[in-house]
Amino acid sequence: MQDLTLLERVYAMEKGDAQFGTHSTERLYRSLIRHLRALLNTRRGSVPVAPDYGIADMTDLGSKFTEENADELKADLERLVERYEPRLHDVRAEYTPKADMPLAAVFSLQASIKTINGTVPLRFQTILDAAGTVRLKGEEDLGGFAPW
Repeated sequence: MQDLTLLERVYAMEKGDAQFGTHSTERLYRSLIRHLRALLNTRRGSVPVAPDYGIADMTDLGSKFTEENADELKADLERLVERYEPRLHDVRAEYTPKADMPLAAVFSLQASIKTINGTVPLRFQTILDAAGTVRLKGEEDLGGFAPW
């Protein structure tokens, strides 16, 4: 199990990171958050070598969001994370509407990750706002990951 993505490992080797090659749960979580943030904020079709990388353009989400759209977006999130973040397993998304955020689609994203200490269940929120930007709630503290 690698804590870092390939490019993160190359960068760590180049800068002579003393921690390179050692396991760090915090480094693993931060790497996951960086990759999920990039993945979920990339518009589908904008990466020529992987046309299905990223989410569909949702800039008009606020005016057209329905429960049916929630099911489509839920399935899309699960498929996308399962395909492009191989460190996560058993990925499930759940729509969690927020009355105080009427122009946003909020999803609870749950998965598990295999670490040196065994399999750890994770949960965090993804918030897709009306501008089409995806935020991971709690990014400042390891992305809102929380054991179940």
